[in-house]
Amino acid sequence: MELRTVLSNIFAASQISQDPETLHEYSLALNGSLCTPSAVVWPEQESELIAIVEAANQHRFTIHPVAQGKNWGYGTAQGTHPQQVIVNLSRLSQVLEINDAQAYVRIQPGITQSQLFTALQNTSSSLQMDITAAGLHTSMVGNILERGFGHTDYSDRFGHVQSMRVLLPTGKIITTGMGMFEHSVAQHLYPYGAGPVLQGLFSQSNLGIVLEMTLALQPKPAYQATVFALCPEEDDAPDMVATIGKLKLEGVITSGVHTVSMTRAMGEQARQAPGAWILTTSLAGPKGVVKARYKHVKQTLKQQIPGAKILFLDDFRWRMLCKINRYLKSPMIDSLKLVLDLKLGVPSDAAIQTLLDHPAASSAMKTSEFPANFRWICAVSSHARQDISEMLSICRRLFREYGYEERYSMTNVSERAVVLIANIRFGKSEPEIEKATRFHQAIDAALLSAGFCPYRSGSGLFDTIKPFVRKENLALLATLKQSLDPNNILSPDKYLLTQPDATKGPGVAEAVKAPAPPETTKALETSSEPG
Repeated sequence: MELRTVLSNIFAASQISQDPETLHEYSLALNGSLCTPSAVVWPEQESELIAIVEAANQHRFTIHPVAQGKNWGYGTAQGTHPQQVIVNLSRLSQVLEINDAQAYVRIQPGITQSQLFTALQNTSSSLQMDITAAGLHTSMVGNILERGFGHTDYSDRFGHVQSMRVLLPTGKIITTGMGMFEHSVAQHLYPYGAGPVLQGLFSQSNLGIVLEMTLALQPKPAYQATVFALCPEEDDAPDMVATIGKLKLEGVITSGVHTVSMTRAMGEQARQAPGAWILTTSLAGPKGVVKARYKHVKQTLKQQIPGAKILFLDDFRWRMLCKINRYLKSPMIDSLKLVLDLKLGVPSDAAIQTLLDHPAASSAMKTSEFPANFRWICAVSSHARQDISEMLSICRRLFREYGYEERYSMTNVSERAVVLIANIRFGKSEPEIEKATRFHQAIDAALLSAGFCPYRSGSGLFDTIKPFVRKENLALLATLKQSLDPNNILSPDKYLLTQPDATKGPGVAEAVKAPAPPETTKALETSSEPG
């Protein structure tokens, strides 16, 4: 049976695309690779999503779900192999519940940061989002499942997931947490349930499609202020990150804390900045408590980094600064506004513009419209000075060897762990893409060899990680995949979840016939295929 016929039995014509332009768009990733799908579909009902999972099992084709398809720097909307059906969940975009009393929301996978923010505003909710800088049109659920982190006391976003309804690759639906029971008054309040905790199986995996997520949100604090610390020297960063780690262990700072190089924070405007690094954190709670915590933070930072300049901005001080800036017209104020909005859960596309050094860039752009390619590099470390210094030293050596501008952020994501994220921006020509690929492989290998391992990955990038993963872990992942997805229909090989022999699944009919990819999309396909 032809693939188009199978899909047409499930979806309306407006929900299916196999035209070359759309397939090419979905084949692209911002690392410059191509991985061409056979079709793209947009389910509008859960029943349609269930139907395509059942059809994939019956007719033996593979599907790759994306929430909004904007996983930039980690594969965008690319599948894990060519000739997959990309299942775009962006039309499943309802806010199912806003519960102010219990401080949670229930959302579908297509909900964007902007849509959830608007819904909270329209209902005069007392809740505040924790967001990322990825932009207005990026998925909440998609980023949370990739364990993206934010800026407030709720910056561990996946850690604040209370429950999920999940469609398994077999077509069955389960609910995690207390939702495992037929009736529970704590269904949306307690993530563990009884017995094994299932929630983690569906984060960074290919073991299910999340239909609904219950996410705890922070009640708007009585008083909130943002702290900025400007560090003058390149070598200040390890001391800064280590000091913040100590303050988090002591419970003085409870939010995610970002220490960012000026080149990352301000892009091309960094040359005008009076420093090398800027640290940002949020303090929230009763006013007296916030002021006392800030006093301790300031004293501690000044002791460890005497040259640091520290700024405390609450709502009153920000309004005063804006009035003064009518005369100063400093470009630094715009950068401060971006940070303040992030701390308050107000999404924007400003960070995208800085990242790409392009004033017209937005999260609504197609991948083909981006003015340049870019890649992320990430690694997890302790907050010990010597570890931070070593991790940065590895990065600096390879950035300089390959001639890329160094752009770093280091986030104290917990009391003990620090995540480094760096990026490179490069052109779209084949030589530039090949050079960036060599750089990415070299820096990943160097960081992994030194014990600085990534917290996330993406399509076409998993093979670099695999040699460093324990064989016992790979074997367990294969067992889980075989058990939950016997016909291997859901994003095969994503996050190393694969099967030794995918032909052993029962009940598999003859494979559907998919059309060959257009000639224009074949050039670099092999660079994004997992091995």
